[in-house]
Amino acid sequence: MSQTTPPTLTSVGIDIGTTTTQVIVSELTVNRSGIGAVTVDIGETTVVYRGAIHETPLVDRHTLDTDAVRELVESELEAAGYSASAIDSGAVIVTGESSYKENAEELVNHIATHTGEFVVAAAGPELEAVLAGKGSGAAAWATKSHETVLNVDVGGGTTNMCLFSGDDVVETRCLDVGGRLLRFDETGQVTHISEPAERLIEIRGLDIAVGTRPTDTERRRLATAMTELLFDTIEGPPLSSVTDSFTIGSSEYTGKTVDTVVFSGGVGRLISKREETNDESEFAFGDFGVILAAAIRQEIDRRSLRVRHPDEDIRATVVGVGTQTTSFSGATTHIDESLLPLRNLPVVEGSTITADHDYATIVSELQGCFEQGCELYELDETSPFVLSLPSISPLDYGRIKALARALGDVYEQYFTSECPRIVLTRQNCGKALGQQLHSASNANTPLVVVDEVVASDGDYLDIGEALGSGQTVPVVVKSLAFGS
Repeated sequence: MSQTTPPTLTSVGIDIGTTTTQVIVSELTVNRSGIGAVTVDIGETTVVYRGAIHETPLVDRHTLDTDAVRELVESELEAAGYSASAIDSGAVIVTGESSYKENAEELVNHIATHTGEFVVAAAGPELEAVLAGKGSGAAAWATKSHETVLNVDVGGGTTNMCLFSGDDVVETRCLDVGGRLLRFDETGQVTHISEPAERLIEIRGLDIAVGTRPTDTERRRLATAMTELLFDTIEGPPLSSVTDSFTIGSSEYTGKTVDTVVFSGGVGRLISKREETNDESEFAFGDFGVILAAAIRQEIDRRSLRVRHPDEDIRATVVGVGTQTTSFSGATTHIDESLLPLRNLPVVEGSTITADHDYATIVSELQGCFEQGCELYELDETSPFVLSLPSISPLDYGRIKALARALGDVYEQYFTSECPRIVLTRQNCGKALGQQLHSASNANTPLVVVDEVVASDGDYLDIGEALGSGQTVPVVVKSLAFGS
């Protein structure tokens, strides 16, 4: 019997960072989990093209040069030998200080629209931390070794850490520490200081300002101060009050012991490759990266810290972006394939459906969700969106039938019969719920019910064309949380 060749997807990763912009292209093999399996996953991942590392084009300190970035991406795809139409999945992610630029969202939305069906616009330090950890190999090492591995991605504007334990992401830890927070000319004169660096300079009482040439001692004192913040975060709670003030997001970290640390990112590359750093002038890159890397390396040397060399360093985030963004539904879906592909659909998160919820309660809960979604996204009666159902308990025929009846009635109350009903469930019940909802709805109403995918309020969803037997679809959950 001949074996069927597994389908493949072409994925592009585009990382527009504080300092650099990079593009990679990967080929992803799609595997089923076994004979009769109801889920699929990414099997083999091969990076087929690593683009050059470009300096991120800026019009000024507050504005990305959208035309230059677009041309850069187009030229990299051309060099890789791929057209935009050949791209199946992937992400554009604006990271570090670049996510705060005034036109960041406009830029990635433009690139996402013109670079393949499933390119996702995403930003935010938490997502960046996870992607960098997957791209650096830290996640794979944690799974293989059953260790707790902390990936520390030290970039231009921020340091993003992700703690992996076995197969699980435990938490992310993010800091306003990076090599591009200060910039210098070739003579060592300061040309720019970002706000976090200004605060730290003031806290430490350092004589560093734009237009000055700080002494070697002053530069090293600042690098040491940044390094202390970084290692305080690596060690975990309790954090000092100063570290807490430079923390992005929550600082309520787990006390889980870290077995191994992996350093990635642009500064991480300088930490790992000593021979290159030692030959570089402190101002070779026009920023604070070489000085910061030296201070971090000295701190590593004086500690009993187990450090593993990354598979990818400066390209860790973009490799993670290119190879880890597409997930798949289960194989028990109910799909009107004529609707596919779907792009940029806002997600409205529903309430958990429990045994205590009778039909009237379910209707009331759904009405509240729909009203909130209509207000949040300014939906009208013809606007398609994704209803994400966190949990249905108990997951039995009677509960699914009651939920489908309530869904049919509430959809009819708020939306026209021509407006597609697109429902997402975390549990493996898409086909059963879809069949019941089809019976409870107008026969001509388009319907897509996808299971085993998680999405929340504020996310956007892409659903691709069905693979194989038509029961499984690629899904990308997108977060457009710029500057958060």
